[in-house]
Amino acid sequence: MKKYLLFAAMLSLSACAAEGNGNAPGASGGHTGSGGSTGGAGSGGTVASGGSHSSGGTTSSGGTTSSGGTTSSGGTTSSGGTTSSGGRTSSGGTTSSGGTTSSGGTTSSGGTTSSGGTTSSGGTTSSGGTTSSGGTTSSGGTSSTGGANATGGVTSLGGSTSSGGKTGSGGSTSSGGTTASGGKTGTGGSSNSGGTTATGGSTATGGSTGPVSVCSFSSGLNVAWVQFAGDVPNPNLTTFNTIFKNTYNAGGRVIRWWFHTNGTVTPGYDSSGLAVQLPASHTAGVKAILNAAATNKVAINISLWSFDMLQGSESIPAATLANNKSLLENDTNRQAYITNYLTPLVTALKGTPGLYSYEIFNEPEGMGASGWSTGGRTTEAYIQKTVNWLAAAIHTADPTALVTNGAQTFDYCSNGVSGKTNDYSDTALRSAGGKQNGTLDFYEVHYYTVNGASDSCFTYPASHWGLTDKKLVMGEFAAAATDGTALNDLYTKIYSNGYNGAWAWSYDADYVWPAMQTPMQNLYTAQQSTINSCP
Repeated sequence: MKKYLLFAAMLSLSACAAEGNGNAPGASGGHTGSGGSTGGAGSGGTVASGGSHSSGGTTSSGGTTSSGGTTSSGGTTSSGGTTSSGGRTSSGGTTSSGGTTSSGGTTSSGGTTSSGGTTSSGGTTSSGGTTSSGGTTSSGGTSSTGGANATGGVTSLGGSTSSGGKTGSGGSTSSGGTTASGGKTGTGGSSNSGGTTATGGSTATGGSTGPVSVCSFSSGLNVAWVQFAGDVPNPNLTTFNTIFKNTYNAGGRVIRWWFHTNGTVTPGYDSSGLAVQLPASHTAGVKAILNAAATNKVAINISLWSFDMLQGSESIPAATLANNKSLLENDTNRQAYITNYLTPLVTALKGTPGLYSYEIFNEPEGMGASGWSTGGRTTEAYIQKTVNWLAAAIHTADPTALVTNGAQTFDYCSNGVSGKTNDYSDTALRSAGGKQNGTLDFYEVHYYTVNGASDSCFTYPASHWGLTDKKLVMGEFAAAATDGTALNDLYTKIYSNGYNGAWAWSYDADYVWPAMQTPMQNLYTAQQSTINSCP
């Protein structure tokens, strides 16, 4: 509530801002601001708290990546760690075409063949392609000098990177090619012809159809929208391509994008208040965004809903507010959304390149009993039940899909810390909704200084929160100096503190691009192998 009052005061200073009870630095977090398209905001295009949209957020056309950053031909690893031509580890990690084993010579744990390197009877790879037990590519697989993006290495709209601009030192795999926590293998998990994989590391030919494990560290940012709540069915692909290209060139690999947000455009409701059947145009719109992401070598975390679904200051029709609330609180309405819309969507997107994960809610606590939504409130129990049901539906439709939820602060997502709880643990979600597979694959938490120093990811390491059962991503934080950490060190600090991802807020709102460009580049330069292994 304190955050909401501060932000409301700021909002009164900006007549252009259409919504401001969000995740901005003076609010608790939704960063809403209708009209927030990159590339020059139209009416309403100024974000709350003075954060006007930049005109495309691009740097000059001269900022192309060096041509020296391609992976050398020797750096391909088999069984779970194949480095693609651009240096990113494919999800499935196929064995190299030349890497067949001799009689009885399966590869040892983590030991993969180099390009053309036949495994000896002892399973040791030939010189030049040996990987360590952690799967890091040897000197044959690192990028050449100059592979890192220089400061300002972001192309303007229409400016393409050179063909060799991708660094490739990131082909690391886990020991023996096994996947990370969750350990799910891709569809058709057989190795390539002749390529026997190590124990637990069988992979599908050509790689899995989608992410099958949570990245060790997913570096990226929030879009979070080009047109608030209205990117689908007709996304502005020119702007999305610019955002995706700039993010990749700065070392970002995962982008958080808001989909339904407040429900004013999608999913759509019928006269009885139930979600409509998934329109083909909605599927096409989401696929177009994912395709643009894949083309630019990044992947999307799709945030389905936000606390904005009960926000009264966003010109949401009364009927839509009522339908949104029923989706949260009425089993029939919630199931109708799952049956008619969510399950068909997840089924259609299964295996689509460019998809990293699904997020059920952005900061649902904002519409809880102690939240700041002005169009209605619900309870944490209904929020947990909805997370459980929607996560279960996603996992049922696509067992390889990753699911998370964007908690406002660690107050709602931590174990063993005084005054805090974990509303999104497996036990809590199953208890609330009753569905065994309705759990999260990784935790996602947000932090701004207005949340209080006791929630700081810059002050406290990831281990402080007691979330030992899943990986932990910082899904929002200000792209500004915070808690003694300089702006250019933000990503490096989150990485060194043991978190598994950093997605700064936000490309086109509040802390607009290129605020997070240099911080991302600095981490990428220091941790290319880890960053390039995601997704």
